[in-house]
Amino acid sequence: MKFFAFALSLLLMNYAKCQKNQCYQLTKNPYSLFASKSAYSSLSANQNYTNQNCRTLQLWMLSRHGTRNPEEHQIENISKLTELAKKISIENSNLCQEDIEEIKKWAYNLNKNDSCMLNSQGVRDLSSLGIRLKNVYRDILYTFNDTFNPMTYKVLSSPKARCVDSAFYFLRSVFNVNVTDIPLRHEDDFRINISKYKNISNYDDLEESGVEEMKKFENSIHMQQLITRVTKILGFESNLKIETIKSMYDACRFEKALNINSHPAWCAIFTQEDLKVLEYREDLQHYYFLGYGNSIIKRISCPIIKDLITNFRQKSQGLPGPKGVFYFAHSSNVLSTIAGLGFANDSSRLLSSNYEEMQNRKWRSSYLDPFASNIIAALYECDGDHKVTFYVNEIPMVVEKYGCTLCPWEKIEKMFDPIVSSSSCSFYQSTSSATLILNAITLVFFICSMNILTSLY
Repeated sequence: MKFFAFALSLLLMNYAKCQKNQCYQLTKNPYSLFASKSAYSSLSANQNYTNQNCRTLQLWMLSRHGTRNPEEHQIENISKLTELAKKISIENSNLCQEDIEEIKKWAYNLNKNDSCMLNSQGVRDLSSLGIRLKNVYRDILYTFNDTFNPMTYKVLSSPKARCVDSAFYFLRSVFNVNVTDIPLRHEDDFRINISKYKNISNYDDLEESGVEEMKKFENSIHMQQLITRVTKILGFESNLKIETIKSMYDACRFEKALNINSHPAWCAIFTQEDLKVLEYREDLQHYYFLGYGNSIIKRISCPIIKDLITNFRQKSQGLPGPKGVFYFAHSSNVLSTIAGLGFANDSSRLLSSNYEEMQNRKWRSSYLDPFASNIIAALYECDGDHKVTFYVNEIPMVVEKYGCTLCPWEKIEKMFDPIVSSSSCSFYQSTSSATLILNAITLVFFICSMNILTSLY
């Protein structure tokens, strides 16, 4: 009996040692899905998606900026992890030696002046996207002898530096010129300035419901188990605050997005299940503010979709129009437009209570909205007929109503006509004195909600 007990104790000790030696630093292909801070290069199709017997008439694109640095408050919180790392005890931690050593020697070099700036990977994101599109759409992007003509190719960017820089590197990649006078959207242009969207009398109620659902999930068994497990693996006795764990998550994913082949020190504390839980929390956030959980998402996305349909309609009628239309904006623009177009719509709503049931959900920000995410629509002429294909991150999307990827233009035009023909769907907002007060009050509610979404931008 004593021998059995001794053997069992040795077995348990060896098992624990084995578990402790499962090192993240030695993992060949670590998990890389980090919600809206995922690296584009690890998710996009990068495929040849041309359609045979078709000639491109017009290319329309809405792109999020490329990989950027964290925001100022995120940089401040991540920097505090250096002090936390000093408190980790090698004896108490369940991390392997290699992972502990990486955390112990980890240093953070960004400061507030670096916040939100497009980084080196962001430059590569948009430059490589431009090269791919130039190679695929040679019929409209190889016809200008290295000259960018703003009448032939329309460009509009958010005034944020990361968006302007993304536009610059994309255009340089496509046109082999430095376009320094990139047009910036006006404050009252709703196509890509959705934070200024007016006439939303009930957005405070929508904000409340979205926050409530996220808070419920943070208090769920899934998040609580994550907090307990991360605390234990680091060797602390008292549970870490969720804000601290989010800072670790940010440190992990921002570094991973900057260098997809890296093994960031703080990623070692998370299991794959932990990362899926944190991804779902962020998906809930997106779903209720910028997706199908927002009852007015069609109104918010209407102006940019109207722009797309209007451009294609003019081109299909043989009227003068640009060969390419390119917008550069933010995560919020891409996600709201995806919802407005009807893609990634699950049969069940995302809830704080159905995490396990939604493992195969369509609304998953890692796939829909990595850095440099984009929506591309191409209008083709195929054997005399006009056809349209939509792409999300260069992947052809099925228009579920018709079951097609290369869809007849007439059907697409008819499908979106109720939206774009609505009197409430306008590119620009009137600034008459009768509406200024109501707009200002409404804007406060909307900006409050957008502040919650700072991680999106």
